[in-house]
Amino acid sequence: MTAKRLWFSLLIQYNTYMSSVVVVKLAQCPPDGKIDSGTYRRLLEIGMAALDPGLNLKSALAAIFPGGMVGFKTSCLARKFNSTPVALVDALTGLLVNQGFDANDLIVWERTSRELADAGFVLNASGQGVRFLGTDANGIGYAREFSTSGEVSSLVSRIMTDLIQHSVNLPVLKDHSIAGLSAGMKNMYGAIHNPNKFHANCCDPYCAHVNNLEPIRQKHRLTIIDTVRVQYDGGPGYMAPFMATFGALVISRDPVAADRVGLEILEKLRKDHGRPPLAQVGREVKYLKTAKSIGLGEEDLARIDLRVITVDEIGNAEAGELFG
Repeated sequence: MTAKRLWFSLLIQYNTYMSSVVVVKLAQCPPDGKIDSGTYRRLLEIGMAALDPGLNLKSALAAIFPGGMVGFKTSCLARKFNSTPVALVDALTGLLVNQGFDANDLIVWERTSRELADAGFVLNASGQGVRFLGTDANGIGYAREFSTSGEVSSLVSRIMTDLIQHSVNLPVLKDHSIAGLSAGMKNMYGAIHNPNKFHANCCDPYCAHVNNLEPIRQKHRLTIIDTVRVQYDGGPGYMAPFMATFGALVISRDPVAADRVGLEILEKLRKDHGRPPLAQVGREVKYLKTAKSIGLGEEDLARIDLRVITVDEIGNAEAGELFG
């Protein structure tokens, strides 16, 4: 094999590896979509291992988080109604601790401490054990220097810039009244001081460039979208008549690919419940193509390595279908 062909082969392998998305889905999900931390733990163990089929779980986690502080950015605007579930966070942090990570090196965070508390989390800014705090906590705040990408110029939370080395994005899948889609990339608006400035034109190109801000882009390691319960219309707030149960986690290193699969789920649920496609109601999700154009990840479903795993009530896993 010539050097040119070898380089091209390695590039294809790299792109496939980086744009792998695992959807790990319950075969039977409770109708109310409420699952406990033990069930989340099984989904996470199976899903995380599937990202690196050649590694055991401990080695796979070490490859994603090779030392240093890990931050978990939640989505808590909907309070206890439809925020990042406490059970999911407990399962994930517990999994890391069980695999040898120091609980003192884990920070669960949000824009404000009040939002975390309102979503059911117990605040802990002590530095002992897993910390739960907001950017507004004493001694935190925002960086003094602006980060800039395209038309976005913002101060980024010091949790992201100064405290952590690795970032995990933990959104819930929702319809959004402006952006169309609220998942991982939109969740990072909670990491900057001026998100109100970046909502025009369905958040395009702004959402892509928020995620391209240097501290956010460089420290992103994993997106885990909770699609157990989905707000398929009326978001981003909570509207009970427009909630549906899907029963899955979407897991990927690629923030764009994760959101693209999330969009597919959202559009399918909208169709199933008699709602038109987002583009027909003036909320086309444009920022994913922009994100691909600036090198953040893959938005073309045909180029995403999608693996769907179905898990039964006793934890047995087998290959499944996204909609089946």
